[in-house]
Amino acid sequence: MSITDHWLTQRVKARTLAITKFSRHLWILDARGVAYLPALDWLIVSDLHLEKGSYLSGFANPLPNLDSRATLERLSRILDDYRPETVISLGDSFHDRQSMSRMDDNDKQRLCELVNTVSNWKWIEGNHDPQLPEGIPGEACYEIVLDNMVFRHEPQKREQRHQIIGHYHPKMRTQIAHRRYSGKCFVFTDDVFVMPAFGQFTGGLDVNDDVMKQLLPYSRRTHFLMYDTIIFKA
Repeated sequence: MSITDHWLTQRVKARTLAITKFSRHLWILDARGVAYLPALDWLIVSDLHLEKGSYLSGFANPLPNLDSRATLERLSRILDDYRPETVISLGDSFHDRQSMSRMDDNDKQRLCELVNTVSNWKWIEGNHDPQLPEGIPGEACYEIVLDNMVFRHEPQKREQRHQIIGHYHPKMRTQIAHRRYSGKCFVFTDDVFVMPAFGQFTGGLDVNDDVMKQLLPYSRRTHFLMYDTIIFKA
């Protein structure tokens, strides 16, 4: 299905979606870790880190090598819901240069099938994957510019446009009505929008870490916590 008014209303009521505005565009923030721009029919996802499990296995880490499959299946369900015209993957889609050589053949096929269901799939280069692996459909690019917005993996200093980035894997903790929550989150100011990491084995950087405070040096930051449901904290 593609999203309908009824689907959208039900999701907002269930607190699995939040609607906000950034850089003059309406954004739908999905608790599953993606953002959707309805006016453009763009779906934004970041930091898939495919094959991180197999990479860590090479260092005797006991994690199972099933993260790529789990990540792709979650992404598949989201694509079924939105059916976007364009997908932008904001870098670090692949954990390292040898990711595809380690990926299971069925997972490779599944990845290519997902990309081919979308008219335009943009792979923005990240620090983990400066080059798109051979044989993967979609278009590789350093950044995407639209009006006063620029989509890239890492921020640039003295950038006059509004930046939509990944890289930092933001997460947060909060307490509401004596109940504690923690998890990945969206975080943004008037100028910078940081996407959560989507990958199955991706960790996170707390929004109160000094690195995040330097990135977003404003007294007012808006967070959307992903923990099955969206919790708003301004």
